[in-house]
Amino acid sequence: MKLGQQDMRARFERERAVRLATVDDRGRAHVVPVIFVVDGDVFYSPTDKPKSGNPRPKRLRNLDRDRRVTVLADRYDENWLGAWWVRLRGTARVIDEGAEREHALGLLDGKYEQFDGARYLKDGGPVVAVDIKDWLGWAYSEQSAAPAGRRRPWRERSRLRLRSSRA
Repeated sequence: MKLGQQDMRARFERERAVRLATVDDRGRAHVVPVIFVVDGDVFYSPTDKPKSGNPRPKRLRNLDRDRRVTVLADRYDENWLGAWWVRLRGTARVIDEGAEREHALGLLDGKYEQFDGARYLKDGGPVVAVDIKDWLGWAYSEQSAAPAGRRRPWRERSRLRLRSSRA
């Protein structure tokens, strides 16, 4: 079933990590897990500051050529009634310094206990900001999980097919 805007946002923002996809120089998807926050219609994710002599992270190099980004949050559940995904697409900006970077780092500091926003502000790398253009989401069911004791509908169908094939 297609998810509504509020449900998509709630599911997405509850996640601790999502997958960020950029397009590399050969036109292939480059997908990495990232931490993040969403503020209004902007997705923020910090990147590592390259150590001396190392190149910038590949996602930043990709964004130099192509600013299109897709981000995916998903939940797989053996009980498919709990399975869902939410995808956002947008245009990325790389924020090296300034008030917006400081704002994003403050939000990240509030979401992740282990994230040291003050230290990152001084010693961290750029922040990727994605101006979100569209959201799309799907869930197997409105239920977050099947009620206790309920049989799985796909198992019933399989059993019916098995019985009929034996006849």
